[in-house]
Amino acid sequence: MNNLNQIEIQNIRHICGHSTEFCSKINYYKTLTSDTNVTTVFDDICNECTNLKSELSNML
Repeated sequence: MNNLNQIEIQNIRHICGHSTEFCSKINYYKTLTSDTNVTTVFDDICNECTNLKSELSNML
């Protein structure tokens, strides 16, 4: 990780920030449906975004 420049680090921070926004929007969309298959997919997407954010944060 020593060879990351400032722009790359900033891009990682933006990805982390956007993953939080995605989860907020996904949680809102979950309230609009009663289909359990759709809510399961939304939960999976949010979990993946959270995992990505954690992995990227650990890299820094």
